[in-house]
Amino acid sequence: MMKKVIVNCLAILALVGLQTQCTTENDASSEDKMYKDIYVDEFKLIYFRLLLRKSYNISEAVQEILALDHSGITEPVLSMEDKKLIDSLTTLDNSILKADSAHRIGRVAEGAEGKQQLGYILETLSGGWLDSLAKKRFRELEVSLP
Repeated sequence: MMKKVIVNCLAILALVGLQTQCTTENDASSEDKMYKDIYVDEFKLIYFRLLLRKSYNISEAVQEILALDHSGITEPVLSMEDKKLIDSLTTLDNSILKADSAHRIGRVAEGAEGKQQLGYILETLSGGWLDSLAKKRFRELEVSLP
């Protein structure tokens, strides 16, 4: 009888231990997801701010708007390499916007000529490839951490 009680107690302890391990793993998993989400959001926010600034030729009006905005950035989570990559991407995207603007002259209605920054930025942010790039960079960062 005592042997059966001990076996039952050990089984209960094993189940409790398993439940605790699963909870800890779930907590760590949700913490990792939360950190990844913060990283991706900051990646996209910095991209947005930088392309907005560049595409409007670093105008004082845009600078003022961005200076007043306190969206998203609390603790820096992006590396210098990430910021350099975003800078390169936004420089390229601004060049694309300029070329598209020049190409549209005389080919579209007068009101549609010129840069279409906001539409381009919105399309880029909602297109998914920037999210994929940020998630890839995050995975690379995770691998390089001890």
